[in-house]
Amino acid sequence: MSQSSAPRPQAHDAMGSERASSGPKRIIDCDVCVVGGDVAGLVLAGDLARRGRDVVLLAMAGPSAAVPSWSLDGVIAAGFPLSTRELVARIGRDDAQELLILSAQAAEAGLSLTERLGVDIGPRGRLTVARAHAAEDLHREQDLRQELVPDTTVFVGAEDLAALLGTDAFAAGIGVVPAERVRTTSLVAALEEAARTAGVRFFSVESALSVDLKGVRKYLDTSNQRVRAFQVAVCGAAAFARLGSGVARLPRAPWVSGGFRLPNSNVPYGGLVEEFGLSGLAYHFDGDRLALAAQCALPVMTRVGAARVLRRHGAEVYPVGTGLVEGARGRNVPDPGGMPLLHEGERGVWYALAPGAGSLGLEFLAARLIVGAIAERDDRIALLQPFATGGLTGWTGRAARFASFWHVRLAARLHLDKAAPVSAPAQAADGSQPLPTPATAGALVRRSLASAASASRHAARAALHAASGWASGLAERAALERTRRRRRPDGLDPHGEPDEEAPPQRR
Repeated sequence: MSQSSAPRPQAHDAMGSERASSGPKRIIDCDVCVVGGDVAGLVLAGDLARRGRDVVLLAMAGPSAAVPSWSLDGVIAAGFPLSTRELVARIGRDDAQELLILSAQAAEAGLSLTERLGVDIGPRGRLTVARAHAAEDLHREQDLRQELVPDTTVFVGAEDLAALLGTDAFAAGIGVVPAERVRTTSLVAALEEAARTAGVRFFSVESALSVDLKGVRKYLDTSNQRVRAFQVAVCGAAAFARLGSGVARLPRAPWVSGGFRLPNSNVPYGGLVEEFGLSGLAYHFDGDRLALAAQCALPVMTRVGAARVLRRHGAEVYPVGTGLVEGARGRNVPDPGGMPLLHEGERGVWYALAPGAGSLGLEFLAARLIVGAIAERDDRIALLQPFATGGLTGWTGRAARFASFWHVRLAARLHLDKAAPVSAPAQAADGSQPLPTPATAGALVRRSLASAASASRHAARAALHAASGWASGLAERAALERTRRRRRPDGLDPHGEPDEEAPPQRR
């Protein structure tokens, strides 16, 4: 491997482009090849180059790499979308504690790097909030976080939330420390410039990659060039897509995002607000503009449909009315099950994908762990190996997410049905509609959920019971259904009874 940390002269790339245009397939040798130019890929490429590695970065280009606009800023903060209780249940208390500490360290290092690069950060803050039906779970989440990683979270009560957010839709909240909003496009541009300065060689990839990652030396082929490397890191959804389904089939969750103008808003909190759990919404304010994203049960294909879903979710928290939605659109966000997809596949091949969108803290964590594994033989990346398979894919995964989504929605409906009705406030003197006071936001939530699920309490409870069983038994039911369709009409067991419990057979 190369031991020099000096930046590679620009003439090397110019000579390479001349050979590529007038000869056979170009050969590019390096120590490490990073596939994907997202935050994780740029951070680890620059860090490895500064440590003396010869690094090539294959940046995704072309229509297939285009990412639909996402109205929310990224946030550098510690923690995972998966709750701490679920994390402890999956990997044990000691490993969960170490992962949370690593996440906090990565977030602090990411903030320090962002400041050194001169990228604007802020407003500060990331709040995880819960409605009344999930407030008790959030209380337990806070207690466990304080036991494992003290002083990284702050509990916020209902009254303080109402003062900070201008709504009483949420009964409890947890503030994460440290946490800063960052515009992802600005951060990526600054990281790319820093990586080039460190000596990383950039090449654009516009077509699918053909790869051979089995041997000591890895080969990545495009239409006009071949990269040979000893280590390969695949970072981001666009890079996974270019390598095809042979590398990983990523589960995806449907989301919609857009913005509203609320002229009378006066919300003092400018950080990101996220609803507790894997189903919900996320938003932040920029002056009088509310940027909001919400998870859906099914993909939304049109802008009109996305705007309709956004209004329904926004009206549960703020009086967004029926006005136009800015930049409304739907997108399928990679969803590896609430934890980053971060592991070593074949020897010397690393995979990194952060869940959701804008999880910059997890991207810095991915870069930190992969750099440690390559440059320092640090094996702590193995802590995330249990999550390497991601979530359910295909129709089974879509059906499970659909059932889980409506399970959460119906649970909220049942809880709100028990609440006492609240009267609406009088209209303002100038005819404008102010932000809801703590007495009116609950009424907005009740009216919105009542219109979305107008069944009686008895019917909603029955639907909730059915939905809770769907998510856990979909695979078994599908296997039994295929068995019944394949069974002959006269298929009887040796005792003359229909074989209702026959196991599924391979085709």
